Amino acid sequence: MKKEHIHETRFALSTDEMRTETANIIFYDDVVTVNVLNKKQISSNGDPWSRGYRKMEKITLHVPFLAKNQTITDISMKIGKILAIANADYHVHLNKKDAYWNFGLKKYAQLSDAENDVMLLIGLGYNSDDISRMLNRSRKTICTHYRNASRKMGASNQVEFYRYASFIARCECNERNTLCL
Repeated sequence: MKKEHIHETRFALSTDEMRTETANIIFYDDVVTVNVLNKKQISSNGDPWSRGYRKMEKITLHVPFLAKNQTITDISMKIGKILAIANADYHVHLNKKDAYWNFGLKKYAQLSDAENDVMLLIGLGYNSDDISRMLNRSRKTICTHYRNASRKMGASNQVEFYRYASFIARCECNERNTLCL
């Protein structure tokens, strides 16, 4: 990533007084939220965060940041990818296949629709029996989707998985915007 783009990146922690809408990278406990702005909507004064627009066009991505069992090298590589994703052109993210390729992500390492559905329902507090009835799938299939989603996200235990899933469920976003690095 070019050094001149680093100064355009705004960071926030979930405890910051700065409102999370004013940052394009927000660090929570186990999640990093990345807001990718449509830079063609930048106001005349050049500030993408100015209040001149009713609503900035953006794509919000959530990245599981479960670093408990990772090395410093792995963590720094993840942070590098997060910075690249945050500073990429908005239009790169519109086509997910191209975005995966541009950021060196593997499509098979991303959550499938079924895995995402199971993750959301677990985040809403449903157990595997409830989910199997709701999705009309066997309990074993639901457990397989849970296991695969957990592995792709890098969750080392059920608590990490549930914290991430409940965060995503609380976001109430209709789009499937979990990126597994």
